[in-house]
Amino acid sequence: MITAMTPHTIRLRLIPVAVAWLAAGLLLVSSTYPRADAPANAPGTPRDWPGLRGEAAAGQGGARRFPSSWAAGDWAWAVDLPGTGHASPVVWQGQVYTASALVDPVDATQCVRTLSCHGAATGKLLWHKKFPGPVEAFNAQNSLASSTPVADAAGVIWLWGTRDNLRAEAFSHSGEQRWRADLGPFNTEHGFAGSPALWRDLLVVPMEQDGPSRIVALDTATGKTRWTLEREKARTAYSPPLVLEGKEGSPRPPQIVLGSMAHGLTGIDPATGRVLWERKCLPKRSVSCPVVVAEAPGGEGERVIVGTCGDGGGDNTLVAVRAPAVGNAGGETIEPEVAYQLDRSAAPYVPSPLAVGEKLYLWGDRGVVTCVNAATGEVAYRGRVGGTFSGSPVAIGGAILNVSADGEVIVIADGREFEILGRTALGEEVRSSPAVADGRLFIRSAGRLFCLSALPE
Repeated sequence: MITAMTPHTIRLRLIPVAVAWLAAGLLLVSSTYPRADAPANAPGTPRDWPGLRGEAAAGQGGARRFPSSWAAGDWAWAVDLPGTGHASPVVWQGQVYTASALVDPVDATQCVRTLSCHGAATGKLLWHKKFPGPVEAFNAQNSLASSTPVADAAGVIWLWGTRDNLRAEAFSHSGEQRWRADLGPFNTEHGFAGSPALWRDLLVVPMEQDGPSRIVALDTATGKTRWTLEREKARTAYSPPLVLEGKEGSPRPPQIVLGSMAHGLTGIDPATGRVLWERKCLPKRSVSCPVVVAEAPGGEGERVIVGTCGDGGGDNTLVAVRAPAVGNAGGETIEPEVAYQLDRSAAPYVPSPLAVGEKLYLWGDRGVVTCVNAATGEVAYRGRVGGTFSGSPVAIGGAILNVSADGEVIVIADGREFEILGRTALGEEVRSSPAVADGRLFIRSAGRLFCLSALPE
């Protein structure tokens, strides 16, 4: 364990880059949308980080500032995990959850997956649960424990799967098993890596795979199926659901937004699973989470929502649609208008886009960051940070932070010009996304969990 954090604000490198205005592959549609609402607690940091990319999967870490670079001795703590994996950390009421897997040293066809719970303040292991199972082939950028847990007041839920069965495991925050649910086969060439989402008392599990596909909603109290939405089959989608909770007193009801090659971008009623709108616009595999990037004035009309797709060769596409606020009264599915589209010169594949005010940051898999106008797609700048990336960036304290696959934490300015504020080398593989909660930044490498404290206020 590493202790005694002494934060500082030394900048390792400052690299101002001229603004580049790029129009290749960009379809522009005029818009008058203001900035999208940020769900984070602006005065500091979010109290909790309940799932992949935090509240509303938006990657908003609040206004509290963190060091732009730091030394090994500056971590608040760092702990070893029981195996390796790429599940991102989630935080609920002072407890951090993540998952790992350890291959049996005698029988390489078997492994033990582990859901771990650590104290957020100290890193102390509070409890862990083990799940023995088979080892199956998976993509080199995947792992045997890549699904990110979700947490709410009742506890934590984690998914793990094989070709024969996808299982949901639910526990209380003190580690008692609440229920488990077997969801059936999950067929994919790259191994299971999907993450669920919570909406009120429902766990929404996307199962768009190489075989028969569906979306399943489970009762979070019992694990029983509440509804199922059958889906067409295409390449396995790893895109996590985006949960949009309706505002109190607003005529705009809740929606869940899904991304996949088979269906493009889809908005569904989370209470029933009914499809409200759909635009088949993603020609390749979808991995990133859909993101709300702009909203109509007053927060009651349509939203601009972006999704991305791509492949290992870099042939990526980003599509923004004008998603309707409500479904058709007659029950027919609405096909929303495309607001703009970006090609491989800007679109990421695995990292999710990040909307901050009127800016949309597109952190590319191959180390190029593009900043565009969130409502129109007009490019403001492009800058190279280097490295390759699987994790998604977060916004913290006027900066944007992400971690490369080889373990370099890179912080850039949240602004209209490209500026690298700092670099910190972990020296370990990282394919997860950071979490920010209660004045702490959590980063998970393949085999360890790190915590960094915010700068003093």
